[in-house]
Amino acid sequence: MKFNNGRVYSYAYENVEKITNPTVLNTNMYRIGRAGRLFFDIEAIYVFETKNKSYWHICFKDGSERDYCKTDLQIIESCLNQEQTANVFAYIKQIAGLLNFGNNEINTSLLKSGFERISFVGNNVALAKYLKPASLKTKNLNRNYTPIFPFGCNNSQYMAVKNAMENQISVIQGPPGTGKTQTILNIIANILMQGKTVQIVSYNNSATENVYEKLASPKYNLGFVAARLGNSSNKTIFIEKQDIKLS
Repeated sequence: MKFNNGRVYSYAYENVEKITNPTVLNTNMYRIGRAGRLFFDIEAIYVFETKNKSYWHICFKDGSERDYCKTDLQIIESCLNQEQTANVFAYIKQIAGLLNFGNNEINTSLLKSGFERISFVGNNVALAKYLKPASLKTKNLNRNYTPIFPFGCNNSQYMAVKNAMENQISVIQGPPGTGKTQTILNIIANILMQGKTVQIVSYNNSATENVYEKLASPKYNLGFVAARLGNSSNKTIFIEKQDIKLS
């Protein structure tokens, strides 16, 4: 038997299994990595199945080919690989193009173009849960979580934080002045106490700035735990602040 590296090996007939008729996968619907490193420039994916194992034959655009046991790979499939979910997302894209933000064409086009740029939605992200509610976990969730409130709270904020920590997806809404930013700060604190990290994103820069400013205010002095990303100057400032804290 000759391998891609040019070497030839001999095997007893009973020790060889011939696998044919692979399943051909759409390369745009998968993110594949190994040992923490993501594969790039994948041209084709062929999956060979045996009785007990699955082998992935991956062809790269540089002409090289590799074989991997599925258990050795980190594989994220896009939920858009399923027709029903893809149809739901296509509908959302159409709605995004029809929305009118107070005759603000710039915001309307940004939302539409933002959705148009999305071609991959991993099954491991929150958007996939919206598009495919059946994927929400209903078991093994901590339904008795006791939250902490270093930034204070009222009754509705208490329930908002508790629900957020006990569910995969939680929607919190309210008019200005109802304490949404304070609730966000408490959610951040609970996530950090679990040894995890958290990312705060928004279409509105002022919304994320508001959260950061509250953390960095003299009252809390916690700006060093947050990295303001988005451009190189923000990253530089964050690193400089870390150096100050360490010194």
